[in-house]
Amino acid sequence: MATGLSDAELDYVLGMIEKAPNTELNVMCEHLQIDSRDLLNQLAISVARLFITGGRDFHYCDEVMNIVISDIVDLSLYAEMPEPAFSIYQAFDAGEYWHSGDDREVFPWERWTRPELERILREVGG
Repeated sequence: MATGLSDAELDYVLGMIEKAPNTELNVMCEHLQIDSRDLLNQLAISVARLFITGGRDFHYCDEVMNIVISDIVDLSLYAEMPEPAFSIYQAFDAGEYWHSGDDREVFPWERWTRPELERILREVGG
């Protein structure tokens, strides 16, 4: 599996999402000449890296994953769930709130999201 989009491709996709969150996935796929499963997986990997490296904050990355989750789920209706895109979405989702028993002095994304994304990125070689 490819391990993420080039900087130019990532800028293009994030720019499209920022301008029009309802942009059709197929428009981006045609522009990049990539299939939707690969685009979603590579985008998710790139967003995970942005968060881990401090390139973007949790809220930005979480919002991107919240925007593309409907595309991730739509693909799973006809084939296997896109992975690691879905797992990366779940890692960001887990960081949106404090879980029962969490220390309120630790942000949920540091407790739940960061370690899970680090694990996923290790698995995909990123």
